Parts: sequence; structure tokens; C-alpha cells
Amino acid sequence: MGFQFIMTKSASLISPEIQEILQGANVAQRIKELFYDMHSYDVFVLCENLQDSEITQCIKALGIPTGIELFEEFDDERKEDIFGCFSQEWMADILEEMAPDERADFVKFLPDEKLERIFPLIARAERIDIKKLSEYKEGTAGSILTTEYASLPPDINLREALEKLKRQAFDRETIYYIYIVDSNRTLIGFISLRDILLAPSYNTIEDIMHKNVISAHLDDDNEIVAKKLSDYDFLAIPVVDDGNRLVGIVTVDDVVDVVIEESTEDIYKYGAAGEYIDYMKSNPLQMARQRVVWLMLLVFVGFISAWVLETNSVHLRTIVTLSFFIPLLLGAGGNAGTQSSTVVIRGLATGSIKTEDLVQVMKKEISVGVIVGTFMAVLVSLRALWLDQDPKVGLTIGLAMVMTVILATALGAFLPILFKRLKLDPALMSGPFITSIVDIVSLLIYFRIATLIFG
Repeated sequence: MGFQFIMTKSASLISPEIQEILQGANVAQRIKELFYDMHSYDVFVLCENLQDSEITQCIKALGIPTGIELFEEFDDERKEDIFGCFSQEWMADILEEMAPDERADFVKFLPDEKLERIFPLIARAERIDIKKLSEYKEGTAGSILTTEYASLPPDINLREALEKLKRQAFDRETIYYIYIVDSNRTLIGFISLRDILLAPSYNTIEDIMHKNVISAHLDDDNEIVAKKLSDYDFLAIPVVDDGNRLVGIVTVDDVVDVVIEESTEDIYKYGAAGEYIDYMKSNPLQMARQRVVWLMLLVFVGFISAWVLETNSVHLRTIVTLSFFIPLLLGAGGNAGTQSSTVVIRGLATGSIKTEDLVQVMKKEISVGVIVGTFMAVLVSLRALWLDQDPKVGLTIGLAMVMTVILATALGAFLPILFKRLKLDPALMSGPFITSIVDIVSLLIYFRIATLIFG
């Protein structure tokens, strides 16, 4: 926290210094001295408030690979703006030197006509890699993999293996895991750098490699890949095609980005706030457009609650005390339903709850609803008796509270699992929607009980 504050403060102080350097002589040397031995993210923090053209100068001055690493720190929209300030030759160099997974995501933001002009200037191997990675379906392992992995054949000894790794190391995402492939690129095993260093050098790779390889398929959902990395505590996981041929690897840093993005989207959906947009960069009109559709839909759902109240107005006129407890009843039901749906949606996201667990989950949530609802019913019944001496009022409100809480917890558990079974995002069954549905059902229960007790 303190470091972040210092960096934020430094950024405001150092920006004029960077601008002064860019306007003077020996720009490349002075920029390199200023950012010497700094992590690319720290350089990004100090440069992010500069103009696009000034950032372009910094990237050129830092050169390859440091300048490319700085470029990769920006989000894709800002990258596109900065990219437009370069010459076509520099554009080609940037695309050649970017990490394959970063590059595959970025080129999707570029206009086709610009790519057509730049492509002939890019090395053939990188052109093929860009086209191949860009074709993978968004949200799958293929869309976040990198082709910069270390691999070895099975029939060489460990001394030869180390020599090969030295030649590969400079442009690989990681060399801690090395994947063993045959002449057809079929994945047959893996080995760690530690395994190579600790084993006698006369051993062959095949002698010490692990043959039980945990891998992901190209079409696996990102969340499945993230779960495998988490379950097995891997730093990277190999990605294979239908023929078990090694295509690339997904590293833990890529999965962290995916998890953050997925969690952000789920939070927005759960709050019925629309799709994610950058809060600080968006204007009130954009934000209102994101929210208004959901709010209007909730208003229409609210009309049903109003209709239930209208059709049961005779009870409210006859027994005025009943109206005092409507907000309390609806609030309790909405809160109970939101609690239940939050727990179930999170369980579905982490994999601890599966769609086939529906019956078990429903039993558990209904039991919770009975226990919690009973305590709440006793409390509100005592309050009703204190306000109105008629025991029928206390009984009506107490029974309505128990039934409302039980139903709210059941709906909060059932609806997300139903959405999951229908191949929809469970987060769409958001807190506001659960609350609105529970409001309607709670009112129906309340007035039905009142009708039965008061006649």
C-alpha cells in the first residue's frame, strides 16, 4: 500500500522530468538511465499519464525488449492509440517481439487494413503464429496460451538437455517446466529444471521424465484451465489439440488476469450493473446506458408487487398493522435470498458446487431457512404483539416470516443452479432479481396467510 502510494506520488513528480528529457539531447541514454533496473510495471506507472507520442518516444528509447515490455503493460485500447504513433517498421518490430498471447489479444483490436499493411513486414514465423492464435475461440485455453515454451526430445542425456535449454531460455515464457515431445510434437511427458539439475548427467530425459501429464485442451474453458492450475499448484499447464500434440502453455499469470476479468464480470452481473466498463474513463451517459435496461426491467417486476398489494388492499384497510410489517418482511426475504444465491453462485464458480448437487443444496438451504426463519419469526411476532394485542396479527406475521425466509433461501439456491444447467451464467440471477422475485412471492404468502387466519 505504501509502495503504491509512493509510486503514484512519484508519477506526478517525474512526468515533467520525463517530458524535459524527451525534448533534449541524448534521449535514449537519459531515458535508460532514468528507468535503469526498474520493473516494466513501475516504468508503466511513471509513464501512463504521458501523451501517446511521448510514450512512443520512451518505448523507442528503451528499445527491445524493455520498450516492448513497457508497451505490453497498457490495456489494449491504449495500446492501439500508442501503436498508431509508430512507423510501420516499428509496428512490425513490436508485433514480432511481443509475447505471443499478448500479441494475439492485441491484433484483434487493430483494423484489418492496418494489419494488411504491416503483415508483409513481419517475419514469416510470427505471421503464422499470429494467425493461428487469433483463430482460437475467445474464452478458451487457446485464446490465452503462449507458444514460447521449453521442450526437449526424450532420447538425449541431461548434459545435452541443459545445452539445448540454454539456447531456448532467452525467449521462453518459463523454463522451469520442460515438456517432452516426440518427432510429431506429441506430448509424452514433462520434467522440471530441478529434476534435470539433481539427476546424474548420464541419464536420458526418458529415464527421469514424468509420464502422467496433466494438460488442458485447446477448447477447454478458461475457468477449467484456472481450476487445474489451482488444484495441481502448477506454474504452467500444457495445452494440446485433439491428437495430443503440444500447442502451447498457459502460465499462472495469464490465468490470474482471466480470473480477475471473470470475477469483475460476475460482480457486475450480480449487481445488475450491465457489462464492465472502466469506471474512471466512462462518462455518466455511458454508465446510465449500462444500468438503465436492468433497472427498467426491475421496475416492471416491481409492478407485479404493486398489483399484489392493490388486490389485497382490503386486508390492509381492515387490519392496518399488517401494512407496518411489509417492508420488514420484504427486506428479510430479499436479504436471505441474496445470501443464499451469493454462496451458491460462488460455489458454482469455484467448482465446490455442481449442478448435480441440486437436491443436496436445496435440502441444506431449506434447513438453513427453517432455522433462521424461526428465530426471525419469534422476534417479529413479539414485536407485532407489542404493537397490536391481537395474537392473530403476531401469528400471521410470524408464519409469513418463516415461509418467506424458507422460500427465499430455496429460490436463492435453485435459480443459479437452474441457470447453470441451461448453459447460462449463474451470475445473471443477481441480487436485485432474487430480491424482486422474493418480494412478489413474499407478498402472496403474506396475504394468503392473512386470508386464512382472519377469514
